[in-house]
Amino acid sequence: MEGKDQRKDKITGAVMFGVSLVYLLGCWRLKMGTIKYPGPGFFPLVLGSLLLICTTIYLIRVFRTRVAEGKREEETAPEGKNYRAIFGLLACTAVYPFILEPLKFIASTLSVAFVMFVLLKPRRRLFSFFLAVAISVGSFLIFSPLLGVALPSGFLENLLFRFGG
Repeated sequence: MEGKDQRKDKITGAVMFGVSLVYLLGCWRLKMGTIKYPGPGFFPLVLGSLLLICTTIYLIRVFRTRVAEGKREEETAPEGKNYRAIFGLLACTAVYPFILEPLKFIASTLSVAFVMFVLLKPRRRLFSFFLAVAISVGSFLIFSPLLGVALPSGFLENLLFRFGG
């Protein structure tokens, strides 16, 4: 049975790699633009590059999998479905647009990301907090000053603009 699963994984990886390669090659015909003024092909090119990298990593992992003593390394699946996390993630996604304007971008993104991370890995709260801070500040710095997207700005956002120049 493991042989069939391993073969299916290899075929799936190869097909995903082919699709991502065709997608990336198709993006080259579009106008790229610059980081400050992206053209219609800029984001598809970035997305295609990331997709190709991810499928390459997956393909390498699939082909490097060793069968040890006739048994494939089994992935540990959770005991049961975590409905609390599922409904919590859905609730966070639904609440986010409503808290975006009152809390502004960084505070709302930080709080939603932190709650989502805690729902997924409740024992790693400190790591979840710092990851949520990095995601909220990083996404603000990418979208607002770099790409010029208008985001709800408050004290924290203006502070980042002052430090950024």
